[in-house]
Amino acid sequence: MPLFADGLRKIERNLRAIARGERVSPVKIGRFTDEQLTCINQLRNDESFAPIDPVILFIGKHLFKSRCEKDGYTIEEVLVQISSVFVDEAEVLEGLSTVLRSRAVRIDFRGCLVRDEAVFECTQRHPHAELLSVIPKGDRRKSG
Repeated sequence: MPLFADGLRKIERNLRAIARGERVSPVKIGRFTDEQLTCINQLRNDESFAPIDPVILFIGKHLFKSRCEKDGYTIEEVLVQISSVFVDEAEVLEGLSTVLRSRAVRIDFRGCLVRDEAVFECTQRHPHAELLSVIPKGDRRKSG
């Protein structure tokens, strides 16, 4: 699920604009691998949901509010989290949401061992998935 060459730059641009209180538009940032897309669409089919396309969109408002404002992550930390999970080897998790998890464990900015997960919203902008949030599983900051 590699990011497009300009994907991370587009993500950062949207997040910084949101931080300034500006409105942003959806941008195309990357795509699922064939294997990831097949797995996601099989899980969607099992729940009687329509398949999605491989291209991934990003807006960033939810991610900024939940990770930066609520949990205190910097935009730079969020970009590292996204980069960590946007790899071909990321695995699809079964569950109520569409989630990909990095197979690699990394050390975050505070020395915690984490495995990043990307959460996608697949209904509002169907047939595209939207990167809704990233979660560094294993960190010490907890939402809510």
